[in-house]
Amino acid sequence: MKILIIKTGALGDMIGASAFFQTVKENFPEDSIYLLTQEIYRDVVDASPVFTKIFFLPRGYKFFQLLRIFTKLRRLRIDMVLDIQGNIKTNFYCSLTGGKKRYGYYRRRAGRLFLTKGIKRRTKKQQAKHPSAKPSPSILKFLGIEGHTTRPKLWIPEEKRRSFPNFVKDQNLNESREWVLMHPLTTKGYLARRWLNERCAELADKLINDGYEVLFIGAGESEYVESIISRMKNTPKNLTDKTDFHNLCLVIEKASLVITMDSSPLHISVVAGTQAIGIFGSTDPLIICPKGAEYIYKAVGCNPCYKKICADMKCMKAIMVDEVYNKAKEMLAQNESEYSLFNR
Repeated sequence: MKILIIKTGALGDMIGASAFFQTVKENFPEDSIYLLTQEIYRDVVDASPVFTKIFFLPRGYKFFQLLRIFTKLRRLRIDMVLDIQGNIKTNFYCSLTGGKKRYGYYRRRAGRLFLTKGIKRRTKKQQAKHPSAKPSPSILKFLGIEGHTTRPKLWIPEEKRRSFPNFVKDQNLNESREWVLMHPLTTKGYLARRWLNERCAELADKLINDGYEVLFIGAGESEYVESIISRMKNTPKNLTDKTDFHNLCLVIEKASLVITMDSSPLHISVVAGTQAIGIFGSTDPLIICPKGAEYIYKAVGCNPCYKKICADMKCMKAIMVDEVYNKAKEMLAQNESEYSLFNR
């Protein structure tokens, strides 16, 4: 049997979906499993042993490239399509593949028309308004599978692990100190999810004063991170735009703690087994924060609102530096205690 999984984003969701990918493979070990995803997630899935082949969607609306991809998929004669992205576009992709059975999530009623069987998925806002409602069941039920049987996984090529010490040396990172990573960024444009710059700077200074190696991580907005660093009294290490996906995962894996906004490093940290604190404001951590991570969130009456931009930022202003600092120190002390016990 030939099975196609459709998952097109976002980064944190792609990492979480690795459990779904492995579960399908474990239950269909002799079958060929294919993936349709976006080119920007190549590094996340390319080293996975789950897939017979991965098809990467082109960036932008490139009709003829899309046509070639779906022509190849139709020639495969796919037996089953599993759409775990579940939007109107990916529902439509299901029908374009020519798959005999098409199971998936859908948000709009029109999307259901492209599926053999579907499950209506609630949006994050709907979940926030009705938190007591049962979560959407998994489409795995259509396959007779009860829940995920494996944990999410980071697929990092062995050559990347071997070359990582060179990266550490090139970036002049101090391995004799514990690393605390700070990720002040979010998806571009989602400014309501970002903590105040001056508070990020103050927190980083306090941690450096305590002897930790503070590393700023992120991609795409180096000027924003520099604006935070310019407010600091100490000098942290700035890895913004200096890590590819695999090196970012390895840096997180080696760190003692990650402090991040509602963004993908929070999900990477959990899978890597690194302690993490998520700072939440406009989004609901009870819905979004992955299990295994800690979070700080202040209900101020208007959140969770899921806004991209907010003039007041009351929820983020309510989170004080000392609260995050004390939580970080508590977790770091616990980590040091466990390390001491392990090395007795």
